[in-house]
Amino acid sequence: MPSGDKKKLFKGLRSMFLSGNVSRMRDIQDVDPTNIAKSLRINHSRYIQKLHDPGSFTFDQIWKFSDILDINIQLILDVIKTDLAGKHKVTKRKSGN
Repeated sequence: MPSGDKKKLFKGLRSMFLSGNVSRMRDIQDVDPTNIAKSLRINHSRYIQKLHDPGSFTFDQIWKFSDILDINIQLILDVIKTDLAGKHKVTKRKSGN
């Protein structure tokens, strides 16, 4: 499929990122996962795993993702960063003093 056709195919997903409607990568798991996985050259189940553990995306996959969506890579990196930060929050213990 030519690059321009892919960009048209993923127009809805592109809009979700541009409008800020994606706060976690798993928010997009129901948006055309088979075609996205194919474009990233990974299988469907591996793509879904990566959405739930976005730290496992390679830089090359994130770069390709931004290319097929025709968005700035930073938008995807920001979502991944926020997603990972939420998973690794450390709660402070109250002092017993």
